[in-house]
Amino acid sequence: MSEIEKVNVWLDKEGNFLDVTWGFGNTYYTSTEDNRVMVLVDSEGNIQGFKIDDIRGFQGEFIKATLHPVKPRTKTS
Repeated sequence: MSEIEKVNVWLDKEGNFLDVTWGFGNTYYTSTEDNRVMVLVDSEGNIQGFKIDDIRGFQGEFIKATLHPVKPRTKTS
């Protein structure tokens, strides 16, 4: 049996964005090729969700963005 993943979806009509996450902890957003789409990654670079800004601007349009894992952030002394 596979592990069950919980997905959180938040549509903020006033803020005009959609937020979809499945990870918790030390996370941060990084950009994609579409400046309206951000990918949420953890400190190890694993994808933990995404955020789409200007959601009303996508009416009748496909959202085309690739979500890539990133290199882990290194700690600075």
